[in-house]
This record gives sequence, C-alpha cells and structure tokens, in this order.
Amino acid sequence: MNAVWIKDLYEEKNVAVTFQYRLTPSEGTELVLAASNLYRLFVNGELKGYGPARAAHGYSRLDVYPLRPYAGRETVVSVEVYSANTNTFYTVDERPFFAAEIREGGRIAAEAADFAAYPMTERVQKVRRFSFQRSYTEVYRLTGDPAAFYAGDTAGRAAAATVEVPMNRLLPRYVHMPKLDFVRSVPVEYGAVTLNEQVKPCRYREYIGIDPVRFKGFRPDELEVDSGELARRFVCHPTGKGGTETLAPMAYQIYDLGRSCTGFFSFRVTASAGTELTLVFDEVLTDRGDHREVSPFRVACNVIQYTLAAGESRIVTFEANTARYAAAVIRGGEAKIEDFGMILYENPDAAEFRYEYGDDALDRITAAAVNTFAQNAVDVLTDCPSRERAGWLCDSYFSSRAEAFFTGENLVEKSFLENYALSPQSPFLPQGMIPMCYPADHNDGTYIPNWSMWYILELRNYVRRTGDEAMREMSREKVFGLVKFFERFYNDDGLLENLESWVFIEWSRCNDQDFIRGVNFPSNMLWAAALEAVDDLYGAPSLRDQAAKMKAAIRRLSFNGEFFEDNAVRDGNGALVKTGHTTETCQYYAFYFGTASKEDYPALAETLVSRFGPKRDPERDYPAVYPSNAFIGNYLRLELLLRWGFKERVLDECRDFFLGMAEMTGTLWEHSRLTGSLNHGFASMAAVYISECVK
Repeated sequence: MNAVWIKDLYEEKNVAVTFQYRLTPSEGTELVLAASNLYRLFVNGELKGYGPARAAHGYSRLDVYPLRPYAGRETVVSVEVYSANTNTFYTVDERPFFAAEIREGGRIAAEAADFAAYPMTERVQKVRRFSFQRSYTEVYRLTGDPAAFYAGDTAGRAAAATVEVPMNRLLPRYVHMPKLDFVRSVPVEYGAVTLNEQVKPCRYREYIGIDPVRFKGFRPDELEVDSGELARRFVCHPTGKGGTETLAPMAYQIYDLGRSCTGFFSFRVTASAGTELTLVFDEVLTDRGDHREVSPFRVACNVIQYTLAAGESRIVTFEANTARYAAAVIRGGEAKIEDFGMILYENPDAAEFRYEYGDDALDRITAAAVNTFAQNAVDVLTDCPSRERAGWLCDSYFSSRAEAFFTGENLVEKSFLENYALSPQSPFLPQGMIPMCYPADHNDGTYIPNWSMWYILELRNYVRRTGDEAMREMSREKVFGLVKFFERFYNDDGLLENLESWVFIEWSRCNDQDFIRGVNFPSNMLWAAALEAVDDLYGAPSLRDQAAKMKAAIRRLSFNGEFFEDNAVRDGNGALVKTGHTTETCQYYAFYFGTASKEDYPALAETLVSRFGPKRDPERDYPAVYPSNAFIGNYLRLELLLRWGFKERVLDECRDFFLGMAEMTGTLWEHSRLTGSLNHGFASMAAVYISECVK
C-alpha cells in the first residue's frame, strides 16, 4: 500500500482532508485502509466506519470494509482523515497519511492516489484545545450540507493534488468494529439565552500553557474563534418543558439521551443563512442559581460550534464525545433541529452480555457497568471516554478483567498491551520507563512510576488468562527495562526511596507529598508484587527472593503495632523514621499485595472489615487514619472482602456506593461525587464483584 497527503497540510496542526472515490462495486469488492490520526468513513453519505484502532508510534492498524451491500450500483466512498500534529494523551503526535486500496477479488482496482482529496476548509483550524489530554475543539463554518458532500456533491469544492508520504508499519485490527447504532434524544427544556459579560474568562492549563515542544497548540492570541469563551457566557432562562418547533435568535433547547453515551452527535438542522449554532454537552446538569443547565467546562471544553449555511444540513460531529445532556444554543438567525441524537462509538461485544439477578439495584449497577465498559473499550482500554480517552495503566488492570467477564475474550487488552510492547523509548522519559498512558506523547517528562508496576502485574494476569506466549516474549524487553530502571532507587534496606515524577497511590491523602516522600511503603508493597510477577512471567527466582526481603523490611519498618504507616523519612542522623502518616488505603495495599496476611495480622484484618470502608465517619472513627477514595482504595477493599468471603458485605457496599451513579448517568464514576469523569473504565469491575457474590 502507498500513502498520500496534501503537501501544504503535512505539518499543519488541526486539519482534515476527505478522500473520495466513485465506483460500482461487485460482490467481492472491499475497501482496505489505514490512516493517521483519526478517520471516519461515509458510504453514499452515511457514516459506516470510524477508526483506526490505535497503535504504537510508527504503527497503524489496518481496517477492511466489505462493499457487498452496494454491489451493482454507483457508490461514493468518502474517508475523512483528521490530523492533529499535536502531542496528546489520546493519539500519537505523528505526520498524517491516508493509505487505501479498493480490492476486487485478487486485483487492486484503486489506490490512495486515485482518490480525490478535498481539504476540509469548513473546519476552523486555529481553535483552543478541547482539554489538556486531547487535541482541539470542533468549530465549523459550513457553506453547504455536509452529508451531500460525503454522498458525492462536490459543487463549489476543488480537489487538491496529493503527494506520496511515508506511512507506518501495518498491524492487524483485533477488536471488533463498533456498530454505530443511533440513540435518539428527548427534548426536555427550552428557553432564552443571555450573555453574562462579567463572567471570568476560563484560563486552564490547556489554554495558557501552549509550548512548541512540551504542549503544542494555538496560543490565545492566535485563535480564529474561541467557542469556549462564548459558551462560558451563556445564561439560560427556561420558559418551557419538552421541545419547541423552531429556535429563534438567543434561544436554547436541552436534549436528554437517557444515559451517558459516547459517540457522535447527529441531527438535521434547517437554518437561515449565517445562523450560529453552539452545542454544549455534559454527563449531568449543573446547578446554576434557581435552575440547572448544561455546563461547558465541568471536565473539558465541551463545546462544538457551527456557522450554518441556509437550508438543511445533516450533521454528524467528528470527535467521539460523552454526554447525557446537550444544549443547542442559537445566536443570530433561527433554526429548526430534528432527529437530535448520538451515533454510538462503543464496544459491540459488551451488548451481548446477559444477566438477571432478581435484584433491581444489582441489575441496574450491572447495566451501568456494561455501559461503562463498552464506552471505555472501543480500541484500547481507556480511563474515560470524555476528557481524555487515554489508555491508562492501572485502570487497565481492572477493566481488562471486566473485558474477560463481559466478552469471554481480551481482544482490547491484547491491542493495549501490544501497543506498549511496540512503543519506542520516549526521548522525554528516563531510560527504561514506559508511558503512564499510551498511545500518547508525554513531552513534559511526567510519568507515574507506580503505573509501570501495575503494567507488570497486568501482563502476568493477561498471559495467565489467554496463554498468549507471543505477547509475553515481545514484552520481555519492557519488563526487564523497568527492573533495571528501579535499581537506582534501592536503599540499604532494599526498599525504593525517593521515587521521582508523579508517585501515585490513589486520589486521597495517600498522594500528599508528605505521605509520598522518602520511603513510600505502598509503592514498595506494589513493587514487591511486581517482582514476583516478573518471576512468574520469565523465571527470575532472584527477583522473588528480593521481593520476600522487601516485604520483611516493610513489615519491620512500617507496622506500628496497629497499622502500617505510609512512609518513613531520614532524620538528622540519616536514620529512617516513621512519619506517623497512616491511611486506610495503605492497609489495603499491604493485604492485597501480600505484605500482610489475614493469618499474621488478624486484628488489623478484622478492623478493616468491621470498622472501615466508604461508610466510615473518619472524624469520629479512627480520625488519625485517613479514608480511602474510590480509586484505588475502595476497589482493593472490595477485592479483599471477596477474597476473605464477605460476599454479603460486598453486595451491600456495591449497592450503597454504585446505585446512585447508575440512576443518575447509567454509568459508573471516577469518584463518589460529581467531580471529573462520570464514566470511568475501571469502575466496570463492579459487575464482576456482583457476579462473584451471587453465583
């Protein structure tokens, strides 16, 4: 296969090109394509594909689309390829390309160079980033109906010449194609909009921190349009429930998808010339004065803006986004919006999972877990499908087990781990260290040493589940590179001391610098377990012996007679002394990773079971032991309760912790409150815990 691109757009940030080809396919005709960064496929104006499944730097996954349904009639294939040319947590920073072949039986009927290439000039280039982790917001100035163009109407457009460009090495796609089902929304509220000119501007790090190497993007003074600053000034004044026929200037309509979904907004809009439509979306409604409205900045710049052409436009947004609610706001002109909904971009295999527990709460939590998994397992295992869409380690340790439970396979995890095995050494990270999430570019040099430890544990578990010896062998270099990396942090007790960069235990006091510095015992508990996993994978008994010595040293230095303390630091004489910092999560780490056992520490185990957990009031009960958060502490707690046979307690805590989430968004959250993502991949493990208790 050969790859092409438009020469003048090769190094440009935030551009898209549509490659279009007309043919009359036969029964055996198929389209084979690869592209970078993202593409979507329209056939005769209908969205039929989105991809690719992500891969490591220098690699791309190949997609195959049979064209049999169109056999014998003229067909227009349009592949819109998006290039960020920007470092993100979502896609890798690499030069764009489009590679394709139309294959008929054993012959190649057309190649990428045979496609007409149309620059998507309606997409405004110089806009703000969507979030710190993703690339750019979507802003469009339409001059016609997009669907008509994708169906082959090129009036008013000029094709540009393409040149051959380098392309990546090709890999197979393991994960199944999403079904792209449509979910129709319900209009729930409409009213008038005013602009609050006194509102403070939004100056988050992704807005003001632009740097040509560390954090690419467009500086505030370069922006052609700043849709986020406009949406931030919207003030909604509800005047009615349900839907309204036509939206006049400075009017809005809120739509409800029924649950948090991930995909592409899709609708028909009939507008007067120059009408400006802004979509603001979120997973929940946010309190604002005497009413609730859709917040544009609760987790990211959840804003898409269109300047519309006169007449009807059939719109499908490009980026995969997450929402339950969307507000359509009209400024200037007027518009009639119909068939507003979302085309789902979710893992299709999860929908086949069947359950019925005869308990409404457990069924609803399980349904929410299925939704959560499906949206976080399209091509790699992600943390959330909204602000990041990033393949984070540690999160994947949990969600990979949910994948095996829901689908009976680990196809997504295979892609995820293969990406890590093939990833090159980042020039921005220390030798041997792997990225904390991937595919991604961490140009600021940040990494989480703990996440690389979870990586080894996940790899061991994956090989045990699947018997994938090829993955074990291709990952060997990464694993022993990590073993080598951590050698420089060992102290005289054989423990890791003064780990660098972002040491992460969980979202609680565990992560305060005073708890992390010096010898952090939860990190050492985790690393000792990782060394045992290296022995399991590759037969390295000396590392298992080393792990045993680490555990003994932790028990000697961390346990204070009642609890394991979180860290020890050097006193004036250079001796290690405990700090007194004690967290609930540190206790869970000790038992989960085998530093402590229920038999050797029966009193502590009993205290954890009967006195701790998310219902504990830390101001009254053990106030000196700081409580756990959802991730990771409360999940490790559920794991331990299951291990120790307290199944009814697990079910009670699942009902108490997850049911409210399931009822509000139909998904499970990162935290126990309306902060951050309300749709987080690791939380799909709730269904596994429930099943383990009721089977």
